Amino acid sequence: MSRHARDLCIGAGMILVGLVMFFAFHDVETPVIGLRQAGLVIAALGLIELVVTGWSMVRSRRPQDR
Repeated sequence: MSRHARDLCIGAGMILVGLVMFFAFHDVETPVIGLRQAGLVIAALGLIELVVTGWSMVRSRRPQDR
């Protein structure tokens, strides 16, 4: 599996886990942060991962990275 494919899977997994946390843990609060807010942050980081990886794939000049 290439580096870009692995990073795309990681980003998609983060979005999936973040959305599950956001919708499943409505009223669960921990002393520091609510799990719903943590899920939103994780989903946003996954989206950023997908965008950065996609940009890197477009800009890649090495044929083995495509």
